[in-house]
Amino acid sequence: MKKICTMLLMLSLWCAACFAAERDTLRISFLGDVMSHYRQLRMARIPGADTTQASSYDFSSYFTHIKPILDSSDISVANMEFPVGVVPFSGYPLFSAPASLVQETLSAGIDLLLAANNHILDKGRRGLDSTMALYSRLDARYTGLWRDTTDERLNNPAIISARGFRIAFINFSYGFNGFAVPQPYVLGQMDSVQIKRAIDRAHARGADYIVALPHWGLEYHLDYSPEQRRWKNNLYRWGVDMIVGAHPHVPQAVEYECGRVTAYSLGNYISNMSIAFGQVGILLTVSLVRREDGSIETLEPEVRYLWCGKGGLLEDNYTVVPIEDYVSQPEAFKVRSQYDKMMREYSVIKQKFKTY
Repeated sequence: MKKICTMLLMLSLWCAACFAAERDTLRISFLGDVMSHYRQLRMARIPGADTTQASSYDFSSYFTHIKPILDSSDISVANMEFPVGVVPFSGYPLFSAPASLVQETLSAGIDLLLAANNHILDKGRRGLDSTMALYSRLDARYTGLWRDTTDERLNNPAIISARGFRIAFINFSYGFNGFAVPQPYVLGQMDSVQIKRAIDRAHARGADYIVALPHWGLEYHLDYSPEQRRWKNNLYRWGVDMIVGAHPHVPQAVEYECGRVTAYSLGNYISNMSIAFGQVGILLTVSLVRREDGSIETLEPEVRYLWCGKGGLLEDNYTVVPIEDYVSQPEAFKVRSQYDKMMREYSVIKQKFKTY
């Protein structure tokens, strides 16, 4: 009997330890720019289907290889670089994506959509109306876009609770390609007053940890700019705990300094860009651990480099794969030059960003 009691005690202690480990560690993953260029729309359209209907577009290949990684995270975040639902659907320079692309993104396990970026106003008020209506209909969590000042005050920052953590997300953009924000809408802007207020609200509402998500930097530059560096220093001084940036369309450095993670740019997740390094993205995963004293430790980040396989070059449609999984698989590519391009650019990136 004593032996059985001892075994039960050990089992209960083991279960308690497992529960504590689950409760006290949180994994957050971040993807770069989800885009919708003309060729993506053409290749996603079901032959013969009505081009004005969202159901006519099949984006199911976009997350096939990445979903298992997202499934291992507690919270996943992606930047949606377009308004949704204004027909005719269109690509660069004035984007409008079908709702089915958003639905596929959510089905892949993305928990938070980022709306503050330079293309969100591509279709003006109609684009904001249709985007917010769709996100509401899908019960999607999003941030960076609010219906009015009251909505912004109540919902900026977005706070997500998971595994005993309350994480605040603050999303803002350097600008909107010259378009004015239609009243009464509010967009997240690179404005110190708006950002500081959101940080103050995060603390007042019991957030344990604050993630800043700026849309910033110089397009197509692998090196972050002096302005990004200045903003980084300000954001940490104002009280954020982590910074994950977007906009340059190529990857930039991921730093881990003084227990803080700064990702200057995750690059594109999926797009039709063929520029150098425009098909290389980053899937960033950060684990947070609560110490015994209640404080939160940010562990060294996991950086997975991704390759955007354009339709017909890797698979029939567009898809995204972890580069490491395909380094030894040139035969997996429909076009050998795409494998060569991936390896060439991956080698440069790995050499440039030697930390990971």
